[in-house]
Amino acid sequence: MLICPNCGSRLEPGDASVLSCACGESYPRLPSGGIDFLQGLEYPDFELNENNPAQRSTLEQESVGVNNRMKRFIAPLIRRYARASGKQAKDLAVLDCGCGSGLSVDLLHAQDIDAWGIDSGAARHRQWLGRKVPGRLLSANALHLPFADASFDVVLSCGLVEHIGIHEEERDGYRSYRLQDCEMQRLQFVRELTRVLRHDGFILIDHPNGAFPADFWHGGTSSSIRWHRPHGDMLPRFSEIAAYFRAADASLTLTPVSPSHRLAFNKASVHWYGRIFAPVMKTWFWLMDFRPLSFLARSPLNPYLVTIAARSLNTRWIHP
Repeated sequence: MLICPNCGSRLEPGDASVLSCACGESYPRLPSGGIDFLQGLEYPDFELNENNPAQRSTLEQESVGVNNRMKRFIAPLIRRYARASGKQAKDLAVLDCGCGSGLSVDLLHAQDIDAWGIDSGAARHRQWLGRKVPGRLLSANALHLPFADASFDVVLSCGLVEHIGIHEEERDGYRSYRLQDCEMQRLQFVRELTRVLRHDGFILIDHPNGAFPADFWHGGTSSSIRWHRPHGDMLPRFSEIAAYFRAADASLTLTPVSPSHRLAFNKASVHWYGRIFAPVMKTWFWLMDFRPLSFLARSPLNPYLVTIAARSLNTRWIHP
């Protein structure tokens, strides 16, 4: 399953501390046990400080969100897909592309779903030391996945695409802008997701909606609002995601779905406006679950886009 991201040659996992490739590249093991395909060139995401109360609170909120996403949304979706495909969930191979702390992989394994995760963040790699299946967590670049073609039945990417091809700064508030090759990077990312997908599998990609003017996920502090223009912002719109998939693999059909089971609103509760509007948004997302209103899931009226890409014409399993 593992390949050299430099030349594409297959690598066989072993007990050695370093995996080597015929092309001359070598990949050491991380302290957590996974493979370091970045060869030490990790992304400096944040300084992990367990003694920082604010950071500890943020990471605890993140864990609550991951628990909610995996147990209420992702795992049930995978099981519905398995039943519709005539497979057992335990026989599926799942990739979480941008797995962060790695908790998602632990949670899937706890439900007998075979999962792998990749991330490039230095702090994330330190968090992996506390995971139950750290050997399934790989340090890797999402634009050059270290997996062979058609390795996975399910490929997940939650809250990652909006950071690809973007320059971000957090000094004196949060600022971001698209790099000149942003479109090329994002297309390459989607091509990699489709490359490692098995023919009858599915991809789930989600992110804040660039067409919605308020961004509740990248405001600098927990759930603070970042107002932005609907065009040219770091956040992609559904039309952009659709264009990437058309260019990467036109055989995939995209189905936008309501984020009603995806979001828990636990971070929003720290703000007064979050406590007021969360019930309203939950009702709004619930309405999107109804077929006559499902078109709203891809519209500028939805703050968080959830898109499923699959080749099967029978997509009834997507909806609860």
